[in-house]
Amino acid sequence: MKFESCIYTNKGGRPNNEDYCLGSGGIWVLCDGLGGHNCGEVASKTGAETAISIAEQKGVSLSDDFLNEILSEANKNIISMQENDEKLQGMRTTIVLAVTDGTSVRFANVGDSRFYYFKNNSLFAHSEDHSVSALSAKLGDIAYDDIRGDADRNKLIKVLGNDEVLNVKIPETVITAEEGDAFLLCSDGFWEHVYETEMMLDLAKASTPTEWMNYMVKRIILRTQNIDNDNFTAIGVML
Repeated sequence: MKFESCIYTNKGGRPNNEDYCLGSGGIWVLCDGLGGHNCGEVASKTGAETAISIAEQKGVSLSDDFLNEILSEANKNIISMQENDEKLQGMRTTIVLAVTDGTSVRFANVGDSRFYYFKNNSLFAHSEDHSVSALSAKLGDIAYDDIRGDADRNKLIKVLGNDEVLNVKIPETVITAEEGDAFLLCSDGFWEHVYETEMMLDLAKASTPTEWMNYMVKRIILRTQNIDNDNFTAIGVML
């Protein structure tokens, strides 16, 4: 199965870009350094590069052990850097990643950077945010679509670089990859301004990941004129 991808990142209305993303040999990873903390861009780069390094050293696997190793090692590396440099003590980052063995796809995340998988131009699977708002949605206090505008959306329950032991459950979903499928990894600065229905509409119009990405980015640019919007970053993959 052939996977074609497009990577896009933009600092938005912020002075620097704390998002970082990479894709290589069956793994795609995106990290969003937390604004308001020290050196978020260092944390995001460390998280993404750790994931790619493990995949290159050991080969990509769809196992729980492989996904947990990536998350744990990225977390450990960030904490180690905090301990060795006081300027980095406050750095944190989210992470979302997708892996494939060529026939199936799995994903994992920490924080509120998201993964969406589409089949037949319909949303088939998605990650769950580790945020106060997402917990409220899970409990039925607010609707899932209301997370975007909720006051607690940016209050994250889990991130890399916060606790020495990272306790995150890997989603059990194993997705059979088929021709015509697509998936998206994106930071909150991206999905905040593009609704899932619009992701699907733009996917239906696109013949390449670059076209798909361009349609979505245009929506963000139009909606963020004259506002101090966050960095926005995404990786679009089409089969």
